[in-house]
Amino acid sequence: MKLTLKALAAVVVCSLVSSCATISRPVTATTNPLGSKCGVAKSTVYLGLWSSKGAENGIDKAAKEAGITKISHVDSYVKSYFFGIVEEQITKVYGE
Repeated sequence: MKLTLKALAAVVVCSLVSSCATISRPVTATTNPLGSKCGVAKSTVYLGLWSSKGAENGIDKAAKEAGITKISHVDSYVKSYFFGIVEEQITKVYGE
C-alpha cells in the first residue's frame, strides 16, 4: 500500500512539473527594415486573474527599454506552467 501511494505521488509530481507549454504568435510587422535591437517586456499572471507587474508587457514598454524608435516587427509569447495556473506573458519588439 505504501509503495502504491509513493508511486502515485511521484506520478502527480511529475505531471505537475512537466505540464508547461509555450505559445508564440506574431503580433504585427511593418515595412521598416529588420533592426539590430530587441526589446523585451514580461509579466506573470496567476490564475488568469491578476498580474505580478500589472500591464508591463506592452509594445511601448519593450520598445522604450531597448531604445527602439522604428519598429520592424513584434512577437508575443505565452508560457503556461502548472496546468495554466501560472502564465508568463512576453512581448518582444525588434527594430532600430
